[in-house]
Amino acid sequence: MNLFGTDGIRGIANEDLTCEIAFRLGQAVGLHLSPGKPICVGKDTRISCGMLEAALIAGITSTGRDAICLGVITTPGLSYTVNRFKLGGGVMISASHNPLEYNGLKVFGPDGRKISEETELLFSRMILGEAGCLSLPAGERIGTATDGRGMVGSYVEFLRGFVEPGMSGLRIVVDAANGSASHLAPQVWKALDGDVTFINCSPNGVNINKGCGSTAPAGLAEEVVRGGYDAGFAYDGDGDRCIAVDEKGNVINGDHIMAIMASNMAANNRLAGNTVVGTVMANLGLELYLSSCGIRLLRTPVGDRFVLEEMERGGYTLGGEQSGHIIFGHILPAGDGMLTSLKLARVLAESGRSLSELASCVKPAPQVLVNVECDSPREVVNLPGVQEAVKKVSKDLEGVGRVVVRPSGTEPLVRIMVESQDAATVDRCIRYLKSVIAEQARAWDSRRNPSVS
Repeated sequence: MNLFGTDGIRGIANEDLTCEIAFRLGQAVGLHLSPGKPICVGKDTRISCGMLEAALIAGITSTGRDAICLGVITTPGLSYTVNRFKLGGGVMISASHNPLEYNGLKVFGPDGRKISEETELLFSRMILGEAGCLSLPAGERIGTATDGRGMVGSYVEFLRGFVEPGMSGLRIVVDAANGSASHLAPQVWKALDGDVTFINCSPNGVNINKGCGSTAPAGLAEEVVRGGYDAGFAYDGDGDRCIAVDEKGNVINGDHIMAIMASNMAANNRLAGNTVVGTVMANLGLELYLSSCGIRLLRTPVGDRFVLEEMERGGYTLGGEQSGHIIFGHILPAGDGMLTSLKLARVLAESGRSLSELASCVKPAPQVLVNVECDSPREVVNLPGVQEAVKKVSKDLEGVGRVVVRPSGTEPLVRIMVESQDAATVDRCIRYLKSVIAEQARAWDSRRNPSVS
């Protein structure tokens, strides 16, 4: 059984994700990731990070490995730090864009990349106690934990290197989601001699992602329009996503960002293979625009890990997700919200055009995303009744649209996406699928737990 979803181990802290799990993962990491080198640990700003951090570090040091405590840092910042300082690996404690009550554990190998599925399975067996007795050190061979917060400055300087003089005239609003980027974003953007306003940079342990950040950009949009700013950038809880807002308050999602960056990179001969790697969720409008520019869109399953794998397989330099994970493969092996915003700001400044004009290149096809809550999303999507409903809709949409039904990799949800050039068709298909899946999920949950029926 693999305990890892699309983005690490995740669940409600102290219920699904316990200190025991964190401790055992720490031992697995300590025993198997690049022996002899320290393991770094980072975290976002949610209240449960402290207890999970203590358990994780205890697990790492119990194996004789040293742990370096980076404190609050973004997920891409941890990835960068592992690679920059040639560490044995790293673990990020974060549930990214999820609500406060969730937390997660993301593991990175010595190259700063997420561990393989094979390693995930090994670590899962160890966490579940299926790997046998562990041989642990005693006495002076036990590991130590040290303060590594000073190492984070290297990551800040790395990002500041993408601030260019031509960007100085921009007026920007940055929303840090009261998350990992809250104290880092001001340090990075300070290098820009311009008008930058920061909102939601005051984490208190319980306000991460709360009505702010990349999943709730309405407040950012209001601030941009009210102040007459050129653009706004919203990060998520762990800083690996970026969603933009144009000067009119329109949300510019990952599809638009990839279109703008792909066009610019192709014009400067920096788009390897004239290819962009996206996911099955990428809007048809993005694909049509890229095609008109002679650029190919490759689609992968949902998850930045799958995007990165395809990018590295083909040597491509740009990929990402509609949700705002944008990967510049020639720079970092991870999506980085701050890096994305800096790259987009540079294109905006150089173009002499407004962000709304730049983003108008993509004409999104009507696309609706809805969620159905259920206890067992992976099982529900494979039920015969659900499969038949998906086949029926796929046949109806053949040649004119797409349907994607998948389990969430981070929450107890089934996600439904329907896309077509006809909005009425999208609405009809969404309502049908949502009804069928909700009914099938209730029946499945009742069979598994008769007491709820």
